[in-house]
This record gives sequence, C-alpha cells and structure tokens, in this order.
Amino acid sequence: MKKTGVIFVLLFLLLTGCSFSTGIDTLITPPKLSRQQEHIYNALTNYAGTNISLKYPKSGDYLSAFIIADIDGDSDDEAIVFYEKTSVSAEDNSLRMNILDCVDSQWQSVYDHAADGNEVEKVVITQLGDNGRINIIVGYSLINQSEKVVSIYHYEDGTLNTTFENNYYSLFDAADLNGDGTKELFIALNQSPSRDSSVQIFHLNENGEYTKSTVVLEEEGYTDYQKVSYGSLEDGTTGIYLDAVIGSGTIVTNVFAVDESNVISRVFSPDSEKQETLRPAAYTCYDADGDGKIEIPVPQLFPGYTEEDGDSLSLTKWYRLKNDKLSVKMCGYQSITNGYSFIFPEGWLGNVTASADTAENYIKFSKFTGKKPQEEEMLLTLQTISDNDMDKTEKLLEKGYEILHSRGDKLFLIYINEDEMTSPAEELMFRFRFYD
Repeated sequence: MKKTGVIFVLLFLLLTGCSFSTGIDTLITPPKLSRQQEHIYNALTNYAGTNISLKYPKSGDYLSAFIIADIDGDSDDEAIVFYEKTSVSAEDNSLRMNILDCVDSQWQSVYDHAADGNEVEKVVITQLGDNGRINIIVGYSLINQSEKVVSIYHYEDGTLNTTFENNYYSLFDAADLNGDGTKELFIALNQSPSRDSSVQIFHLNENGEYTKSTVVLEEEGYTDYQKVSYGSLEDGTTGIYLDAVIGSGTIVTNVFAVDESNVISRVFSPDSEKQETLRPAAYTCYDADGDGKIEIPVPQLFPGYTEEDGDSLSLTKWYRLKNDKLSVKMCGYQSITNGYSFIFPEGWLGNVTASADTAENYIKFSKFTGKKPQEEEMLLTLQTISDNDMDKTEKLLEKGYEILHSRGDKLFLIYINEDEMTSPAEELMFRFRFYD
C-alpha cells in the first residue's frame, strides 16, 4: 500500500466512529457534570446537605450516579440518585435512594428512601409481565459483600412503593423469556449453607401480583454465575443459557426455556462425567456467528501442544444445542484479551496450528505437519495494534499487512501467505467477529 493510501485509511478511521483514544488526560480527568446533572445535584444537596457521597451502580445499562428516566409514565423524566451521608457515624451511614422531579422547571427532591443494601450492584427500569407499571429493579450487595438482594419499586403520585423486597440473588436480569412480547424477572441463586442453587422467574400479572416458577439445581452446587445469554432454540423458543461457576475459575452451561404459562424448565444439563461444556470462566456463551442462536465456546489445544507446554495455545470449538444434545457447529480461534473470534475456513481443523507473541500482540496460524507450532509454515498472521501506534501501523502496512477491522483504539491487521488453504482478506474479514 502506498504511503498516501496508508495516511488516508488512518485519517478515515480517526474521523469515523472507529476513533482512537484522545489521550491519557481524558482518562485521569474526572468527567464534569452536565448542566442538568448540576441542577439535580444541587436539588439533592438542598435536601440532604452537602456532606454526601454519590454511589454508582457497578454493572448494567445505568452506570452514572444520576439515573434519568421516566419512571412514572408521565412522559417527563425523573431522576434517581443513590447516596450516603459522610458527616454521620459509620453505623448511621446507610445507603439511600432519592427520587427527584422537575417541578415548574426546577428540580427538587420528592422522595427519599432507605435502600435495601449497602452497595448498588445493578439497576434495571422496565415494565414486567401483563402489568403496565414501570418497575425500578435494583440489585444490592449486603454489608458482607458475599450476599446480594434484589428489590423492585414503583414510583407513583410522589410515592415510592416497594413491590418486591430483599429477594436473594447471584445474577438477575429482565428479559422476554417466552416470546410473548413482555419481560419476566430472571434470578439465579448460588448454593449457600441454607439453600440449594436454583433458577427462578417471576411474572407480574395485571393485578400487580408476582407468580414464581423455580428449577432447583441441588445436585450441581453452583457457587456463582458468570453470565446469562438468550437465543433461539431449534423449535423457535427462547433458550436461556446460564454460565455457572463450578470449581475454581471454570464454568459449565445449563440451558432453560419458559413456556406460555411462564413455567421454567431445564432443556439441557451438561454431563458431569463427560465434562461437557467445562471450560475456563472467560469463555462465556454468545452468538458467535450472528445467526440469532447462542453457541457455547469450549477451548482445546491446537495440534502440536501438550498440557505441559507453558506457551500452549487453544483453538475454540463452538457447540450448538440441537435436539437437546450438543454438536460442534464451527471451529476457530477466540482471543479473550482482544475480544474477537476468528472462524476457521473449511479444512483447517486438525491441519492448522498456531503460535503467538504476547509482547508483540500477534498470533500466527500455520500448517501442521508434526513439527513444533513455532517451526511450521505460516499461513496468515493476525496483528493487534493498540494505543494509537501510527508508526507501527504504517510500517506493517508497508510490509504487506492489510487492515481487517478497527475497534476503539485498536486496529486489527492481517498478513496472508497465499496458499490453497488461505483466502483473500475480503473473505477472511467475514470470519473475524467481535463479541461483548
């Protein structure tokens, strides 16, 4: 590629959504409050005083201290702010939840509530089931940090009502689990001395009552849950793929479904003797090929490596659930560090191995003929460039590398050694996918 072409590509990436980081100063300077947030904060301090500390949800869609949404259905936004007072004794310093509304163009505190935990883990705002009310679903961790509870509130006519209180959970989510166009509350519970591990769903009916359905997982004894994912099963119903922690740093996947009566059942449980789906915790389920179905990624060593090798690399087999059994759908390589997957072309499995340089951040795929992977003939190299390193990028492009994708401050380049086992970069691009 000519130098002018290189510069054009880099400028294009800078000017589009695939922009690079603007520098270290943006990372170390705390964000300034918007004018709206300043008004909300001033209204809160008018009520609670200035000696307060704002608390942030740790996960989910709402990560700001200022959660701004229409929570009463009046088409105008309200604000939810979690805070603690800093000028009181430790035993009196409890988490509080404040509701603020804009009345006559002025923000003011309209309700203050003692929270049901010590830290805010996650907030979801949504309708549930057949009831039209807007629900504020809040997950809290308790003072020992090892237990968590979820509560649901409904704000109406200036009052915050608790409709679902202090239900223990390890993981929760709100999603349409049976395809009826409404959401249910999904909860996964870990094992403790006082309970078995289980999964639960709660459906909210027209009368504002919750109906519960449970599957007990007493034989597994799951200690935690890594992730829940949703995707179509072969019969068109929604599969709930739950990655459960078993042992130290490993997970397995169970699959559940919910019927039209809002009853949850387990449609797949991994065979413990075969160690089906057992894998490192970083390999969580996701839709690897964009077909709307969830795959279960399970790593295994590339040809040429043994368990004793300190520099071993693993390929990934993505399993699908079909007729309640697992089968391999596709194979490839999944980069946990860089957040991408590369699906192998036909004929690569068993015939291709790989080696990597973590310092230089590249992986090399090679023909496998029985030699050490580092000594085999290279087919293609995937190179990741980080931190806006223009000089390195330009040098690689001049050596014949091509830009495959960009994401955030990272560029992904590919070098192809033309061979009957390789394809043009344009085709390989569609085998390269990001995942969250």
